[in-house]
Amino acid sequence: MSFFWRFVPSHDLLRIPLLRWLVITRFFGDLFFYSTTLVLFQQQRGLNFTEMFFMEAILSSSILLADVPTSIWAERIGYSKMILIGRTIGLAGMCFFVSAHGFWMFALAEILGGIAIASTSGCESALIYAPLSPQQRNSQGSDAFALLSSASSAGFFLGLLTGSFLGAYSPTLAVAASLLPALLAFFSSLRVHHYDSAATAQEQKEMARINQVVRIAWNTVCTQPTLALLSLFRWVAFAITNAIFWYNQPYFQKAGIPIAFFGPLMAAAMGLQLLLVLRTTTFQKILGTRFSLMCSCLVPGLCYMLLTWLHTPLLTIVLVAGVVCFSAWQQPIVEQELNRRISDGSRATTLSALSLIGMLGKSVLDPVIGHLGDVGLDMVSMGLGGMLLLLSIVALFLIPQSKKHTPLPPDQATSIDKT
Repeated sequence: MSFFWRFVPSHDLLRIPLLRWLVITRFFGDLFFYSTTLVLFQQQRGLNFTEMFFMEAILSSSILLADVPTSIWAERIGYSKMILIGRTIGLAGMCFFVSAHGFWMFALAEILGGIAIASTSGCESALIYAPLSPQQRNSQGSDAFALLSSASSAGFFLGLLTGSFLGAYSPTLAVAASLLPALLAFFSSLRVHHYDSAATAQEQKEMARINQVVRIAWNTVCTQPTLALLSLFRWVAFAITNAIFWYNQPYFQKAGIPIAFFGPLMAAAMGLQLLLVLRTTTFQKILGTRFSLMCSCLVPGLCYMLLTWLHTPLLTIVLVAGVVCFSAWQQPIVEQELNRRISDGSRATTLSALSLIGMLGKSVLDPVIGHLGDVGLDMVSMGLGGMLLLLSIVALFLIPQSKKHTPLPPDQATSIDKT
């Protein structure tokens, strides 16, 4: 255990109960066992590949439509309550997913899943930032977001590592087993609500001023367009790097790797990603924030390109792992850069508005990524690799060279306190 703690950045942050339960909730929320056998499960339940990819579009559309309304509601009723609502809806969505047969049942499950994601979008970031003092935000802000990201990676890693065994016996069993972590995420969100400090009557009155909060969020986006570009960058880069979890199977098959090893190999890649995300701050100190963000696109882009020509089992494993691992720095770096420029009074709404912009970009790009797969695997390597190399250049212009961040305009920082 002491060996593990050496890799956890600022693990003293976990002594704050609210942060600890947020990390636990995120871990269970991203723990599922069916990723390596999802295609087989959905085929057995009557879906073809076109319908499977259409489910991704339904999920993204649900997030887009629900993101801003749920965030406005979160500003009014409180972030922790919104997280609890989101986890409840997510649990219901998993129940529909387990019992789904045919297109419309799966579509309903994806809609509920999208609403659940939208309900927690921004709220977890807002809550994990709230209990930190101004000094801690400057010195440990990246570590706090890295802890949250590592919880996601750890949950996904555990699901990959163990899910193959369940899925090999029965794809339905792997999906049904995922109900347990969804239930634990719900119970953990109850503890988040318990430890979240109650707002005063004046604070509740301020949060209820929805129009004012929306105006502040909109002003933030308009006066700081870099925030919108950062969010767009994050979601586009995520769409490209996350595609490896769809295309890893044909890459492995082309290299002659047995199907039984797919899950453990991807679990090992996620384990390496977890180590890298836990050391995000260390690499930021060595490389700087700009170059760390650049490398999170440059290295995966090169790995994609090399997959065009290198097909031996060992090299294929290394290159696929490279795409998975080195993309790990994107989320905590971008989360920190976004949150440090947003006022506390409208944090969740602003984050969701920015997420909406990013998700629109991702939704446009997703069909292109799918079309590349229909054209051929080499086109996937060249196309996605080229996009990531281009994004690595863009990353250099998104974050200023100085480590100092741009302060909030005085009228924006204080407008939430005006009557």
